Amino acid sequence: MNGASHLVGGVTAAMVIGIHSPAQLAVVAVSSLLPDIDRQNSLLGRFIPVLPSVLEATFGKRTLTHSIIFGLCVWLLLSIHTSWQWPFLIGYVSHLLLDVITGNVALLWPHRWKCGVPLFGIPPVFVETIAIAAWGAWMVLGGYSHFYIA
Repeated sequence: MNGASHLVGGVTAAMVIGIHSPAQLAVVAVSSLLPDIDRQNSLLGRFIPVLPSVLEATFGKRTLTHSIIFGLCVWLLLSIHTSWQWPFLIGYVSHLLLDVITGNVALLWPHRWKCGVPLFGIPPVFVETIAIAAWGAWMVLGGYSHFYIA
């Protein structure tokens, strides 16, 4: 999936769960992009000069940064600012779930086993397009208002 899809997925999940604080939504946005830091052409990777190429060359695509271990380590680091832990988890897990739907992910890295949902020949870009269209329809029809508490 591309960065825009991960942003939409993460922020939508956060809003549905009840996160509405701008600071917490910013954490969700960054954490929904964080696993792709192992790619130079990712939204987050474009702003960090060397790290993406080092991560991809050393560990490969969708390995270390897409693992449960990596997410847990970052989550524990955020214990210094506990109000960011759950928003981080929502964004990070939404990224992993979206990637599992459209490819194979090493959730248990350093174990080489990768998991993914077989699409039986359906191109991942088709799944992504349908997901974005469904999100757009949900927004236009006011579906988000059922979860927003003012």
